[in-house]
Amino acid sequence: MRFQIKGCRSLVGALFIAAPILSSNPSQAYQIDCAILLCLAGGWPSSTECAAARTEFIRRITPWPIEPPLQIWRCPMGASLNSQSPMERLWSISTTALPEQSLSPDSAFSQLIEAQAVRPRRVDLSASDFEFIRSIKVYDVDWWQWNHRNSEGDDICWRARRRANIGTYDQQGAFNWHSLDIYDAPTWMEVSVQPRGDCEAEGRFRGVGIEWNDYFGEHGFELVRY
Repeated sequence: MRFQIKGCRSLVGALFIAAPILSSNPSQAYQIDCAILLCLAGGWPSSTECAAARTEFIRRITPWPIEPPLQIWRCPMGASLNSQSPMERLWSISTTALPEQSLSPDSAFSQLIEAQAVRPRRVDLSASDFEFIRSIKVYDVDWWQWNHRNSEGDDICWRARRRANIGTYDQQGAFNWHSLDIYDAPTWMEVSVQPRGDCEAEGRFRGVGIEWNDYFGEHGFELVRY
């Protein structure tokens, strides 16, 4: 897997130079979600800050409990300094020219950053710029079925575990869980189940996975078996 898109490197770097502007109390909780937001958008560029952000991103979906990997309402990037908005400040600090495909200061993504202090819990993610957030999918699977044939030759399915859920973000930034057909689990999870006897899906699998597309459409995923 690859997680580096050079297009957002200067933007991500600027975020951490400007971090004291964004929030300082409690800075740890706030800045990590701002970092996750921008590092995810940029394809997890190689940096200490993005490494920490990705670690927290994965930790949040690792059992137990499983929580939203990106808590966008905790990123208070609507603060200002010397009449400059955070996005204006971030862009002015950046000294490296961004490629044409990169985020622009007037994009819907930038407008989201500006809006956080105004309506931190009501976010409109319907614009195409936010597809990278809506693309996040979390899979929670704990499945254990096996077929047993009794002395009379009858097939009996023992269903010890039957949990298969998928978590997604809606257009308002809320994270919601839904039931998942075990056969709809993505191939990269390698959930090896198959119909057998009285079992619709015999096999054993337990793990959580997460997948996403960055701002430029590059796909990534992580799987944690436990």
